[in-house]
Amino acid sequence: MAESAISVTIITIGCVICATVLVTALYPAMYGAAASAVATTVKLGERIETSVEIIAETNESTYEYVWVKNTGSSQIAPSQIERSDIFFGETGNFQRFLYDSDLSPAPCWNYSIENDANGNGWWDTGETVKITINCTSTIGSDDYYFKIVLYNAVSDDDTFSI
Repeated sequence: MAESAISVTIITIGCVICATVLVTALYPAMYGAAASAVATTVKLGERIETSVEIIAETNESTYEYVWVKNTGSSQIAPSQIERSDIFFGETGNFQRFLYDSDLSPAPCWNYSIENDANGNGWWDTGETVKITINCTSTIGSDDYYFKIVLYNAVSDDDTFSI
C-alpha cells in the first residue's frame, strides 16, 4: 500500500514537471504568434481604410501638377504624405521623385492640401492634395505615367497624354 502511494506521488510529480515544461516552452511561441497576428490585423485594417484616387493632371514647363483625392475613411498625417513614393515620366521611362518641401533642387515633389476644411493640415477623407513635381527638363507632348504609393503601400496610377 505504501509502495503504490509513493509510486502515485512520483508519477504525479513527474506529470506536473512535464506540464510545466510544456507550458513554459509553448507559451512564448503562442504569445509571439498572437502578437504577430494582432500587428498584421492592425496593418491590414489600416490599408482597408486607406484609399486614394488620381482625379486630374496638368503641366507647365518643367512642373507637373497632379490632384489626388483621399477616398478612404482614414486621415493621413503630413509625415505620412511626405513618405509617399511618387513616380512620374514618359510611359516606360519614368523615375521616382524625392519629397522636398522647397521644390529644389529638381527632380523633387511637394504637396499642398487644396481644401483643408478643418485646417488641421491632415489629409482627411474627401480632401484633395495637389502634388507639384519639379522635373529637370521641359515636359513635352507625349504619353506620361504617374503613380503615388502611400506609406502603407496603398497606391493609384494613371497614364495620360499631354
